[in-house]
Amino acid sequence: MTELIEKLASFDYAKQIMLKNVKKNKTEIIDLKEAEDRILAQNIFSKIDIPYFNNSAVDGFGFNNSKKKFEEYKVVGESKPGSPFLKKLNDGEAVRVYTGAYVIKEITGIDTVCMEENSELIGKTLRKIKSIKTGANIRVKGEDVKRNTKIFRIGRKIRSVDLAQLCSIGVKKLKVYKKLKIGVFSTGDELCSISNKRNKYQIYDSNKLALMSLFKKIGCEVVDLGIIKDSLSETKRKITNKLNQIDLLVTSGGVSKSRTDNIGKFFKENGKIYFWRLSIKPGRPFAFGEVEKVPFIGLPGNPVAAIITFFMLVVEYIKKQSGSTEKEIISRYLPCDFNLKKKKGRTEWLRGSIIKKNGSYFLKRFPSTGSGIISSISKSEGIIELEKKKEYIKKGSILKFFRYEDILN
Repeated sequence: MTELIEKLASFDYAKQIMLKNVKKNKTEIIDLKEAEDRILAQNIFSKIDIPYFNNSAVDGFGFNNSKKKFEEYKVVGESKPGSPFLKKLNDGEAVRVYTGAYVIKEITGIDTVCMEENSELIGKTLRKIKSIKTGANIRVKGEDVKRNTKIFRIGRKIRSVDLAQLCSIGVKKLKVYKKLKIGVFSTGDELCSISNKRNKYQIYDSNKLALMSLFKKIGCEVVDLGIIKDSLSETKRKITNKLNQIDLLVTSGGVSKSRTDNIGKFFKENGKIYFWRLSIKPGRPFAFGEVEKVPFIGLPGNPVAAIITFFMLVVEYIKKQSGSTEKEIISRYLPCDFNLKKKKGRTEWLRGSIIKKNGSYFLKRFPSTGSGIISSISKSEGIIELEKKKEYIKKGSILKFFRYEDILN
């Protein structure tokens, strides 16, 4: 049993503790066609050269240009993609070649390709219009990828454009990290599922739908665990019954100091809490711990606070837990167009957008900072971070900005 710590933990401390407690993820073997957005659990090396042989970069005529040079050549064949010319050329002979066709010097002697527009063909006789350097217009064997080269490192997220590279080197199956299975609860008597009829004093459970979508965006499988009513016994029963089905438990609400918030009480009695309540705005009631070796994240109940803390604390933890070793989330530094006073010693996040004024770009904040103003998310482009050491923000100050899409990428 762990006592809840009343002292507010800093954002930096919370992030450090979460990343320190990342558990090693399991792996699986999948087909290449299923690899998009998966995280590699192996280094990928090419067993072949790409291209396999020298090939023509243009339509034209191939011949040997390093020995005796001729003004005219006799065209004795052609080389097409998938059907190369495989005979030895005699002096003064050439072949018509097409873009991508192999020109295998070791067999044919071809070491140069003259572009079609720089040539003149009369019957079977080829004349060069312009002089040409030996080796021109030929893509060299291994020019793109050399055999035994490391193509991708472990921990890389496979993008759609990476599939072409993997397919080109003959990869059929990949070892990847398994998708994390996230169980998401919402808590509170006041909540009503969007699929049910809402009574007069209830509100729709907007947090869970948004959170489930966000977890899917960052490559997780999501299990909807429903709504937990304000009952400690129901909280215990519903959580313990689902732990063996998930890799991470996420709740929304129930971790503040309110008498009806039972998530904190449950973990105080049954689990381990690494921190609870942070020196941040929005999102002070944020908890991280574990129960029966399953990690737990307790998000605030206020919609904006839940989504903002997901972006700023949960995403990086999930990416690392999923096996990703890629670079940090992209941030931008821009001057702001507002003045603001904040509490020193607390990290704060504003919802905002990038605007253009007189040819320059600035950060504009959403007018309200309230944690219940859901429109502040949908009417903004991202998050403006105000560091804890700052107390006054003056117009023109350079601030850090995260686009929502950059965080999820």
